[in-house]
Amino acid sequence: MDIKEISLAVVMTLSSIVLTYKWLTRLGESDPVIILSAMLLIGSLAAMMLLNNSRIRTIETALDAKERAIRINIKGVEENLEKKMDNYTKNTTNTIGEFSKRIYR
Repeated sequence: MDIKEISLAVVMTLSSIVLTYKWLTRLGESDPVIILSAMLLIGSLAAMMLLNNSRIRTIETALDAKERAIRINIKGVEENLEKKMDNYTKNTTNTIGEFSKRIYR
C-alpha cells in the first residue's frame, strides 16, 4: 500500500466525522454514537478499498508470471515442432530423391 492511498483513507474518515458532526449540529443534536458509527463506516469502506487494491495487484503479478511461463513454454514447443518439421522435410526430400533416381534408372 502506498502512502498516498493510506492518506486518502484517513482524509475520507476525517471528512466523514466532520460532515456528520456538522449535519447533527444543524439538526440540534450531537450524538457521539452517530459520529463514531459514521467514522467506523467510512473507515471500513476505506480499508475495504485498500484491501481490494492489494488483491488486484497480487492477481496482476500472478497473471504476469503465468503469462511469462506460457510464453516460454510456447517458444519451446515451437522450437521442438520446427526441428521435427525440418527432419520430416529432409526425410521426405531424401525419399523423393531416391524414388526419382530409381525411376530414371
